[in-house]
Amino acid sequence: MKTGVLVCHGFTAQPKTVNYIAPFLTSAGLDFEIPLLRGHGTVWTDLRNVKWQDWLEDALTAYTSLEARCDQVAVVGHSMGGLVAAQIATQKPVSSLVLVAPAFTFSSPLAPFVGLLQNIIKDFKGDGSAILDPVLRAEAEAEQITYQQFPTAAFGQLYQMASLTSKMLGEIKAPTLIVHSLKDTVIPPKAADLALERISSRIKRIRWLQNCNHEVFWDAERDSICHEIVQFMLEMGKEQL
Repeated sequence: MKTGVLVCHGFTAQPKTVNYIAPFLTSAGLDFEIPLLRGHGTVWTDLRNVKWQDWLEDALTAYTSLEARCDQVAVVGHSMGGLVAAQIATQKPVSSLVLVAPAFTFSSPLAPFVGLLQNIIKDFKGDGSAILDPVLRAEAEAEQITYQQFPTAAFGQLYQMASLTSKMLGEIKAPTLIVHSLKDTVIPPKAADLALERISSRIKRIRWLQNCNHEVFWDAERDSICHEIVQFMLEMGKEQL
């Protein structure tokens, strides 16, 4: 049985932020797609007028491509990509679901007020790459893996998607692995707890990290966690036989 893996990146990011997992997927004989979600990977102003449904649509296009050439599809999502992945798991057959630092809640105290702020402040500057390891953080910032600025309205779309998706978690039945760092400064650990509590899957696990920040696929524990993600997907894929 051939398994395809859809990997979704986060807000203001691009495939480069998650493609560290690609060689692990290849070594395991897994096909994969890492789509560029609309408004990303170019200039930050391209996020203007983008809706959260556009990100979901782009990911579903990649899912359809995998579905056409594979027997089953697993989905991995980082941060905003975790919301996209969760949405897909409520709509499509998914052999396994992996949510990495899923953005169901936010550490910023301003997040709940984005609906008001977007009418006053048109854009925000980011805080740089959320990576604990100083060497890897320097590499990420040199490669500009994320936008350093973003339209407030685009974050409003992300917040809206988070609110909606968190209410749909009970619809998820696929085996689920949640990965989150206790030192994540962008998405608080309670987001992972919320997902674990609400997801209805018979098989659901949480893996807490200690030595990284939000950008899990760029930080110090990325090798071990990529290996663990792949092993989980392989194990769950066999259960579908």
